[in-house]
Amino acid sequence: MSTKPSTTDEALSALMRVLDANKQVEWRTISFDDPTLLASLSWQAVEAERAALVPLLRAYQRVLRVLPAGEEHRALPMLEAGLHSAIQIADLARDEFLRRWGALFPGEDALGLVVHRAAIGRRGELLLHHINEVQRNEPHYRAARFK
Repeated sequence: MSTKPSTTDEALSALMRVLDANKQVEWRTISFDDPTLLASLSWQAVEAERAALVPLLRAYQRVLRVLPAGEEHRALPMLEAGLHSAIQIADLARDEFLRRWGALFPGEDALGLVVHRAAIGRRGELLLHHINEVQRNEPHYRAARFK
């Protein structure tokens, strides 16, 4: 699991500047592990904050991945409210998540249910990847010569 990124007003403002300067980027699929790709982004007026912004960009991406297409505008309010990953959202009881969602987006409970279900599905995918990684690193598995 990841640690909670900084969601201060200054950090979110810097994040919005990066998002506005890079409108062409598909944030749901970008790989933050590629240093050339990170270098190609426009960091207008926030170059000095780049290292601090990457974890916030990752959190933004994690939230986008549980939001339906066309609902990207909800990601920043969710980050500001402390909702920053599918694992964290899925760990909340449905009613607790819907209470928090309703405080952010009144009258949008149906969409909140969709987001919560998507977070539970994403958590399941991530859990399977984690189990696979753990099992592949077991000594007996590494000793076997699978081709």
